[in-house]
Amino acid sequence: MKDSDGAKLRSNWTPYQWSIVLLLLLGLILSAVDRVNISVTISYWIKNKTMTAAEAGLIQSIFGWSIIFFLLFAGPIVDKFHPRKVLPLGVVLWSIATFISGFTTKFSVLAGSRALLGLGESTLLPSAPKLIVENIQDKDRSKAISLYYSGNKIGPTVGIPLASFLLVAYGWQMVFYITGVIGLVWVGLWFAIYRKNKGIEVSETPSANPSGKVKWSKLFAYRNTWALILGQFGYLYVFYVFVTWLPGYLVLQHHISIGNSGSLGSLPFIIAIVTTLLGGWVADKWIMKTQNKTLVRKTIIGGGMALSTIFIIIAAYAQAIVPAIIFLSLTMAAMGLVTGSVNALPMDLAPREIVSSLSSLQNFGGNLGAAVAPLVTGILYNVTKSFEIPLIITGLIALIFGVGSYLLILTKVEKSYGSIKTDDVDGYTIKTEVTG
Repeated sequence: MKDSDGAKLRSNWTPYQWSIVLLLLLGLILSAVDRVNISVTISYWIKNKTMTAAEAGLIQSIFGWSIIFFLLFAGPIVDKFHPRKVLPLGVVLWSIATFISGFTTKFSVLAGSRALLGLGESTLLPSAPKLIVENIQDKDRSKAISLYYSGNKIGPTVGIPLASFLLVAYGWQMVFYITGVIGLVWVGLWFAIYRKNKGIEVSETPSANPSGKVKWSKLFAYRNTWALILGQFGYLYVFYVFVTWLPGYLVLQHHISIGNSGSLGSLPFIIAIVTTLLGGWVADKWIMKTQNKTLVRKTIIGGGMALSTIFIIIAAYAQAIVPAIIFLSLTMAAMGLVTGSVNALPMDLAPREIVSSLSSLQNFGGNLGAAVAPLVTGILYNVTKSFEIPLIITGLIALIFGVGSYLLILTKVEKSYGSIKTDDVDGYTIKTEVTG
């Protein structure tokens, strides 16, 4: 069925294609749950003076610094050994790390478990685009990546109220014990469903370099690599202020109970689920109509990040809980529209042989933002006893890094990595690699 005939999200996906995308979605939901569970327990620890807000911010940022470091290696490792081997190992590691977090509030143990969580979760981010490229046609990839990345919003939507319920009903330790065990169920599903060499033959514009190979270190020579690194820093900085501090913001700024913070804190993420799926669908339809990925990607990403800046700065000045939640929800709605296009860029720009490596570098920059966000937010709250300044800074980072990088640094959106320019000179063929 042609797109112009009104193809739905399903397009012509086979049950196996659906199962792969849904497995990735479930994996991202689980990873998000295992990231936000500590954000709920941290508000409990701060209220009970088990740790300060600055210490809590440092604990949360350790995960970010860990995943930053391991992402430098995860992409090339996934490209070399394939997600079928690397990804389930990563899920086992992060499930163990989550379980360990329930042992004690001792700083060294929590720091070690968050570092191990970063190691495990670093395998998922570069695995997803490689599996989507191998299984989903180009015309459906924005939808597929949006469906997958909706897990980043579904995870907090499920994880925040789940952690709040478990903490109130059974104690904070059970938050980590129960969420840690769930990941092992996913590993069982992976081995039951995934089959080697069952991916489709993907029709796409080939790289002019027949081997498609670019050394990992050479990726830094491309301007678009830096656009992805810096742009994703801004994108995930905003997102992780919400993931790590939204429950704390509600409890500390507006004096909401920990139990109520779970349901109220999930609202922005629920809205973002809808806009994430909508953003991917709109992007694919628009690209099919215009055949201009550059126009579509830059308009959606630049517009969404600009709106998120406006909304979060308005939320910073909100004195009452209702307008605060409204504008924080609008911020996440704008971020959701951006999600599919932002995370489809590695697939747009790189041949499938190095898409995991490029994705890992994009997420290296993103998780640098994810690591800095909770630490900066925690320190500023500790000093000012208010979230006003942290939220204003969050909006400015979205504008400078998100809008600035994806609109001004990013060049034409087309496959250019490892491309070869061929010229004929006096009867001889001269080949020159294009690296910018």
